[in-house]
Amino acid sequence: MGFTIQQDQEAVLAAHRFQVNADLRDVELMDCLASTSEDRAPLKDSLRLRMKMDQTVLRVSEGQAKIAVRISVFGDPDDAAEETDSHLFQVVCRYALLYDLKPGYVPAQQDLDAFKDGNAIFHCWPYTRELIQNMTMRMGLPVPPLPFLRLAPKPEPKKAATKRQPKLAAGTESKKAGD
Repeated sequence: MGFTIQQDQEAVLAAHRFQVNADLRDVELMDCLASTSEDRAPLKDSLRLRMKMDQTVLRVSEGQAKIAVRISVFGDPDDAAEETDSHLFQVVCRYALLYDLKPGYVPAQQDLDAFKDGNAIFHCWPYTRELIQNMTMRMGLPVPPLPFLRLAPKPEPKKAATKRQPKLAAGTESKKAGD
């Protein structure tokens, strides 16, 4: 099991343009919310984990960029409904990532967006894994370690199928029915 971030080739190249011109300076926990169900029954099986992520560029100034990453992890018993508003537990944490930029480098919006949607998440993932392990342990839950975070190619959009006309041999004509 793993959580996957998908980017197309254009986004990967845009993120690369940013990363070769930036160095991670600091990771700060901006806020955190952790909760568990008050009336939870003892677990029979393992937990099903789900995750949501939101990223925002907070600011870009001379020589620095600041990006916020919010990661929400929800845990439910394996036999719980797939889509639910209440969870056995949830931990939501938001980090501020500060990057020093090379002198003279002003990132394009496309580069910032691609970097925040992919690479920036990886920079706070180890902190998120540790925080969630610690919080859920204190909740008395047997939570397995969070899985790897993977970057994968985004699948190409499927093209609409077009009806192809059969090719005719040279010198032949196409006739409609009734001609």
